Amino acid sequence: MTGTFQRLIGLSENGQDFPLLIKFSIFTKKMRRSKAMLAKKLAVVAATATVWMGLTSVGSAQKFTDIKDNPYESEIEEAAKILVVSGFPDKTFRPEEVVTREQAISMIVDGLQTLTAININEKPTSRVRPFLDVESSRWSAAKINWAQWNIMPEGTATGNFRPTDYITRAELLAFLRRSAEVLKAKLGRETVLKGNKQEIKFTDVSGYNEQLTRQMSAYCGIASPLNEKGEKFAPNEPAKRDYTAAAILRTINCVRNDYR
Repeated sequence: MTGTFQRLIGLSENGQDFPLLIKFSIFTKKMRRSKAMLAKKLAVVAATATVWMGLTSVGSAQKFTDIKDNPYESEIEEAAKILVVSGFPDKTFRPEEVVTREQAISMIVDGLQTLTAININEKPTSRVRPFLDVESSRWSAAKINWAQWNIMPEGTATGNFRPTDYITRAELLAFLRRSAEVLKAKLGRETVLKGNKQEIKFTDVSGYNEQLTRQMSAYCGIASPLNEKGEKFAPNEPAKRDYTAAAILRTINCVRNDYR
């Protein structure tokens, strides 16, 4: 057998190697296995990252297993359908968990994007000092940076946003009022939030919080009693996931219905 023919069929000089076609078949199978293994690893990494952030996408056909009889059940489901909120890998929503400031901003921005296009990477139109405690690599950084010069969330005197601190119900309401105004402006409408419901005179608010809650209770009931019962708003209590989802949804719907 000539050397040329040996090389063509994949034989070594001693004739012990596999034919070239068999070699190629084995190589192809190995490549397929490698690709499959890589795909699995990437899926695990993506799932791990999602779990680390605490959320995973929930399709509109799925039902959360832990919101039955919750006062915000229907609003949570509607908010999930339009991808404003998400659930956890075990199909729970965990309505009683508190919401952090970065989670609130993320959900609010997602809500705004259901009515208008938003480029969270656009540059500020005015000079803005970045928050000192929001690294550019943070999962929520782009949304927080956009919100800083649009929704104008309040930081601290040191220029921190405190992304992992829980957001109070009053803080959430302040973000949503500004969000509604910004959204209306982007849609080319006047930014005044005209009440369409009887305002609620909560018994546990005063000063700025009183003005804020009365206005936002009249605007589609965005401000509502704690757990939808009684006459207290509980402005300094942490905002929980159920109320946060409902309040964001009410804001979106109220702005949308302004134009019908």
